[in-house]
Amino acid sequence: MAKRWTRSPLDFEGALARPRASHLAFDPDRGEGVVLYADFPVDGRSWPYAVIARSAGDVEEQETALAEVLEFEGG
Repeated sequence: MAKRWTRSPLDFEGALARPRASHLAFDPDRGEGVVLYADFPVDGRSWPYAVIARSAGDVEEQETALAEVLEFEGG
């Protein structure tokens, strides 16, 4: 679980669509993926999320991909 900030504000649907389009969203059939919390951040930038993966390496890989997809500050 973590919280990171996007470079620019996003609405919840827009933020959710990006991991879905990149196949990063949690998939129960795979048993892994990224979950954005349903609470919309007031600032539209501070996104709490969880990564569910089979290994620490997979978590790191998915977090790196999520940082690119949501355009987190600091990469």
